[in-house]
Amino acid sequence: MLNSQLAKINKYDKYIMIIGIIILVLLFIYFVYEYCNRKQIEYFDTSPNIHDTSPNIDDTIPNIIHFVYIYNTEFSYSKYLSILSAYIVNKPEKIYIYYNDEPFGKWWEKLKNRVPVLIVEKVELPTHFGNKAIKHIAHKSDKIRMEKLYERGGIYMDLDTISVRPYKNLLGYDTVLGYEAPPDTICNAVMMTKPGSSFFKIWLELYEKEFKTDGWGEASIVLPGKINNEYPGLAKIMPPETFFRPYATEGNKIFVDDYNIPESLITLHLWETYTNEFLKNMNYDWITKNDKTLYSRIVNKNIDKNDLIN
Repeated sequence: MLNSQLAKINKYDKYIMIIGIIILVLLFIYFVYEYCNRKQIEYFDTSPNIHDTSPNIDDTIPNIIHFVYIYNTEFSYSKYLSILSAYIVNKPEKIYIYYNDEPFGKWWEKLKNRVPVLIVEKVELPTHFGNKAIKHIAHKSDKIRMEKLYERGGIYMDLDTISVRPYKNLLGYDTVLGYEAPPDTICNAVMMTKPGSSFFKIWLELYEKEFKTDGWGEASIVLPGKINNEYPGLAKIMPPETFFRPYATEGNKIFVDDYNIPESLITLHLWETYTNEFLKNMNYDWITKNDKTLYSRIVNKNIDKNDLIN
């Protein structure tokens, strides 16, 4: 009888022990899972590249401005004002101009004498994105600007821009871009990034796949919008009014109308493809006669008369 009761107790002890072991294993798996999950969350939350779009004053985008000039034409007055305004307004440490044939003309010579931080760097014109041929000169410029920004970090501006206000408050972010038409397209005429940034790494890795030899903005405008939608927080995306308004089809607001400088405007893209009729013949007399236009107001706001005349 006693032996039978002891056997039952031992049998129950075995069941309890087995159940206890199972519970311990399950608890161990649960805690390991929670630990790993928490570490993953901590990684994403503390990384300056993901989710956190607040500026980091201890690790900033270098105040280096990049321009690309790969046109074998005389350096124009409007391009002179573009670079000069960027220099005066933002006080960069360096301004790089990447060229294939060095610019020439009186405004080029005046710029070199006026801007002491100017660095002129000859580059070979790219011929391919991977295995895809590059035909359009704008696409060649796209490749140069992307690679130089990823390598050196800094601020890229098209030569059909005019600087309005300093961008210094944006330099604490990892990457800064601006919507052309939210939420799907981001314009690459003004870009800021730290060297080797996560956003630009992904962008460059996907560029060849999305690039179309006979297309236009599939890789340069649509692709960054897709990346931002898939990885929100890798870049600080500014509203269109920061860089890209008035829009391309609103050239009269820039060059014809009596138009005050918008409070949110930092650098204005001038949309040369649409407004070349104004830019190609730009000179000081035009600015004087059209002093109520947005363009003239910006120029006169930041640039002294002695810098505006030859």
